[in-house]
Amino acid sequence: MKIAEKTVYIVFSVIETLLVLRVLFKMFGANPDNGIAKFIYGFSNPLYSPFSGLFKNLTYGRFIISLNSITALVLYTIAGFIIIEIIFYFSQREEERIRNTRI
Repeated sequence: MKIAEKTVYIVFSVIETLLVLRVLFKMFGANPDNGIAKFIYGFSNPLYSPFSGLFKNLTYGRFIISLNSITALVLYTIAGFIIIEIIFYFSQREEERIRNTRI
């Protein structure tokens, strides 16, 4: 894996981790004034905000399922895979071009 692919993989892994934690904290009713919850909500809010208001939250008793956060998680995951595949495609083409010019 090339450095560009690794960088994209790490960035999107951090994004996905923040969003998964946001989903879990929301689902189990974490206190938003708690330091850890405040940290997670603060860092994930810019990632979440384009999706806010897209769907209504589902509630089952005291559990809240944030469909907006889950949608953000799924779309960021797909975007990460697409970007990695694009980088892989162009890096393979560059290696092939270099290989062919040496012959």
